[in-house]
Amino acid sequence: MEIEGSRVLVTGASSGIGREAARAFAAAGAEVVAVARRAERLAALEAESAGAVSVITADLSEPGAAARVAERAGPVDVLVNGAGSETGGTVWAVGDRDEARRMFEVDWWSPLAMIAALVPGMRERRAGAVVNVTSIRQVLAWPSLGHSAAAKAALAQLTSTLRLELLDTGVSVIEVIPGPVDTPALGASMLLPGFVEVLDGMLGTGTAAELAELIVRAVRDEHERVFYPAVTVEHAYHRPMELRAAITDAVRERGRLPDELADTLVVGPDSPIIADAKAAWEHAR
Repeated sequence: MEIEGSRVLVTGASSGIGREAARAFAAAGAEVVAVARRAERLAALEAESAGAVSVITADLSEPGAAARVAERAGPVDVLVNGAGSETGGTVWAVGDRDEARRMFEVDWWSPLAMIAALVPGMRERRAGAVVNVTSIRQVLAWPSLGHSAAAKAALAQLTSTLRLELLDTGVSVIEVIPGPVDTPALGASMLLPGFVEVLDGMLGTGTAAELAELIVRAVRDEHERVFYPAVTVEHAYHRPMELRAAITDAVRERGRLPDELADTLVVGPDSPIIADAKAAWEHAR
């Protein structure tokens, strides 16, 4: 697919993978619509782009926000569902609380809303691409990350189904499957004792800028999947039982969440703990 001159919508564009993807598509000659909720970060991205990036400020955790963004954006050639959220806590403590529902609104319902709004136009034009950023968490488990892993697994399954439904229509479907990537989300992950260290030791840690270049290449060359870091994450994806066994051993060594917290601790996407961890990551860089 030709990138230059195409119109690309990127969600989660205020930081991390989304921000670098917006930059990479703009550098490749695309007209980029960058979507996120932090207006000041979007304004900085727009200012540095020399007219290649326009912005839409929206909180995708609000039901209906994604559909409104798609309507404002108009016809889009490439959709990059890059926005992500987080909610931590044991499965029973989080349950179906509001924090979990807001996370699923970002990680699950918003990509669906974007696809529903934009794919019909791509099919009509017989050209386009949908890029869904999932995670290697779709095939692994870690205490307090059950909801997050489930959302990514659901999006991964949806992506494979969508690819089959769009065969021979001119619309490609690409799943981006990152392992650890040095982004603000990694700062939040450091709140989980041992998680970052274990995953880095097993898979390595990449950079958002390098992954963004791989995403642009995958759209251009119509690849089905992007694994990153490539060799280790692809191996884990195809042989998940090895990864799960290693993680089980690691969790046994490090212990579980203390009993006094297991029933009550829930860390939502707007928790000050999460915000402070992300801010510390960004400040350090």
